Amino acid sequence: MKGSRNSLVTLRIFLSAARSLNFSRSAEELHLTQSAVSKHIGALEDRLGTALFKRLPNGLRLTHAGALYLERISAALRLIDEADALVAHPLSRVALNVAVSPSFAQFCLIPGLAGFFALHPEVRVNVRPRLLHGRDPSERFDAEIQLHTGHVAGMSAQYLCGREMTLVAAPSLLARHPVRTVEDLDGVPLLKRAQRGYSWDEWRADVAPLWPGAPATAPEYEGFSVLLPAVLHGLGAAIVPVCMVLTHLEAGQLVRPLGESVDGRYGYYLMQPRPNVGGAYADAFCDWVAERAAAFNAQVRAYLAR
Repeated sequence: MKGSRNSLVTLRIFLSAARSLNFSRSAEELHLTQSAVSKHIGALEDRLGTALFKRLPNGLRLTHAGALYLERISAALRLIDEADALVAHPLSRVALNVAVSPSFAQFCLIPGLAGFFALHPEVRVNVRPRLLHGRDPSERFDAEIQLHTGHVAGMSAQYLCGREMTLVAAPSLLARHPVRTVEDLDGVPLLKRAQRGYSWDEWRADVAPLWPGAPATAPEYEGFSVLLPAVLHGLGAAIVPVCMVLTHLEAGQLVRPLGESVDGRYGYYLMQPRPNVGGAYADAFCDWVAERAAAFNAQVRAYLAR
């Protein structure tokens, strides 16, 4: 621990302990004794002059200083590992960790991802289906694509697509329950998205303020990754972003019975942590995502203008 820098061994021990919040588990992971892990952490805290963990009767918890240190150290060690891999193994592929809203990954990102790999065969993308909230706080990502309104503390946010929303249903459902006016929806099963955004109330406020809206007992589906298959199989009508169903609309698998579109509050945003330490490959991925979204938006505008 002497010298002007903390040793990489100690920093990796800290990273493991901060992620597991358990010295015994970190010791097993790193093939060390619990005493060795504890001594390294104690020496690191002495050097920094601050506690990184709260020692509680039921386990560990990061202090504010520990959380800040974890954020910087995890990014720094990843860059060091990438540099080692590039020099020692020039043909190895750089790994990017990307958190993506599950539905966006399924319907918008993955169908075109081969195009990115064609441009950057040296990059591997780890796609993690994650929402912005309610996940492991120790996880760190080079970039995220999330459904949001665009204002996120500690992150930059670039709008991609998805503000245009519309009512859709499968032709099989409309054959059983024709919809020509908003009032006709009273005889149609209406499906709700259980999460924020694309609500019937927001759509109704723009299209039909006097219509009572979807009933409180309407079935809820957890995200578009399960809502859209339900709509495609004729289980009901729903409000969805046009960009996510454009291929289904053009193929005739879905129909917009009222032919409307509404600009909503929510959309899909490309987010990166501040400060941004992702590097050139993360920037290349983000540029590609932004270009793909621009193409989506052009296609949506052309479709809605027909």
